[in-house]
Amino acid sequence: MNLRNLKSDYCFHIPFNMNTLLKKHIVFGVLFTLTSCSQQLYIPKNAISGINILDLQNGRNLYVTNCASCHQLFLPKQFSKEDWIKNLNSMQIRSNISDVQKKLIYQYLTNAP
Repeated sequence: MNLRNLKSDYCFHIPFNMNTLLKKHIVFGVLFTLTSCSQQLYIPKNAISGINILDLQNGRNLYVTNCASCHQLFLPKQFSKEDWIKNLNSMQIRSNISDVQKKLIYQYLTNAP
């Protein structure tokens, strides 16, 4: 056995490019920073417009657990009340939520401060 051929005979040569690795780390860092600094969903702390705090909190919990399992969550102010009801109506069957649960989610989304 020739020792000079040992590496080529028994090892896989994996090309290593420091520039590619550095670029990947930079892209990952930028994406991580952008997503970690994004706005968060508000957490209800008080009753709003005659809706009690427990209903708002339940609506938030339902929104997070049912909707985030399939897609990103949208901030309440991203859609109008009319758009939210259209979205919820179209997603109700897919997400398997009841009319009561849909109403709680709607109340949470449309009464954001």
